[in-house]
Amino acid sequence: MSGYYDTLAIKPDACPADCKACVDACAGRSNENNLGAVMKIVGDVKDKHAAATCYQCSKPECMDVCPSDAITKSDEDGVVRISMEECTGCEACVDACPYEMMLFNDDKQIATKCDMCDGNAACASACPHGVISVAKGAAVRKYMQDEDLLSPGVAFCAGCGLELAVRYTLKVLGKDIVIFASASCSAPVLIGTGDYSLEKTAFYACLMTNIASSAAGYARYYRKIGKDVTPVCFVGDGNTADIGFQNLSGAAERGENILYICYDNEGYMNTGYQKSSTTPRGAWTSTTQVGSTGRGKESHAKDMPLLMAMHDVPYVATATLSNLEDYAAKLLKAKEAKKHGLAYIHLYTPCPTGWKLAPDSTIEMCRNAVESNFFPLWEAEYGNVRFTYEPKEATPLKSFIKMARKFSHLSDEDIQSLQEQLEYRYSRLQKLAGVC
Repeated sequence: MSGYYDTLAIKPDACPADCKACVDACAGRSNENNLGAVMKIVGDVKDKHAAATCYQCSKPECMDVCPSDAITKSDEDGVVRISMEECTGCEACVDACPYEMMLFNDDKQIATKCDMCDGNAACASACPHGVISVAKGAAVRKYMQDEDLLSPGVAFCAGCGLELAVRYTLKVLGKDIVIFASASCSAPVLIGTGDYSLEKTAFYACLMTNIASSAAGYARYYRKIGKDVTPVCFVGDGNTADIGFQNLSGAAERGENILYICYDNEGYMNTGYQKSSTTPRGAWTSTTQVGSTGRGKESHAKDMPLLMAMHDVPYVATATLSNLEDYAAKLLKAKEAKKHGLAYIHLYTPCPTGWKLAPDSTIEMCRNAVESNFFPLWEAEYGNVRFTYEPKEATPLKSFIKMARKFSHLSDEDIQSLQEQLEYRYSRLQKLAGVC
């Protein structure tokens, strides 16, 4: 089972309070297993109105408890289905579902649930507000190798974007790489625990000040003996933009044949949420406190990806976890570009713990960052910039700001100031890309 399938994507708490179009469409869908609506409206109060249905779990508890084996999960499309003929109506699955999305039909006395309308979800087609859509897994899956190179159990915080970042990066790049990193949030996983490794690639542990140079030395040695290797520096923003910047800048200037990925969680999260150069203006951190003498970080974030692009290296790109197809394409492009010099990817990776963000909101935070132009997606080859995604209509920054409590102290005037800085930086990118 690949584990990457088409799925319903539902924006949390985004439904207008008087809309139930998805529920009506679900109840009226044309389907041989139609037993009424299996889409529900939950939290029907102001600002907490949302649609919900089955999550098609990778390891369905409903299937595990079914005594008649009436519930199966398809290897082909990942959908969990109920056989109406085999269901005995015991309701064990209803009790077992942790999300309360396994329902029971009183008329026919059998269980019922969402089956994605076999690929043509009626709820998504009926939603007039763009809240529900079908996210296609095939576009992402085509970039991925079959083997998962990261342990299924790792020591990241709940909801940490870094786990997906590491796992997906390895899935795309494959086993034939060597990872270079140092003390950071990723270190316990990449280095391993005790004498156990948690990932299946070669790993080289560095100091915080010599990651790029260590990878460069490794690449030079193997080039000398006639072997093509792919050193991958997987490094946090503190090491990249602050402690190790001189080392990285020197490697870029020399044209070292390495791929450098900066996962940007906007601070030194492994040691207590201290601010870094990429921490946004106004953000709370443990070293930019909010109170009678402070209002968060006073300076704007360093524009690290643009700074790297100005080195005129073969390839620089921005990426994030809400746009995985975009990230995958850039990974492969960077892997090829590093043959001609340094390739750099700046990966926006929210930290729920340090940002005071709900653990289930990481991907939505990434999406809002992109859609508001707070974190635009672009790439540059030898300094020539082009956008790889542009929102049809940028959402206000406020929708992004309100998700993380590290910004909760900001006034409307503060947010407006950040909006103006955002627009200035985005305009600068547009000029570099020649689109304005």
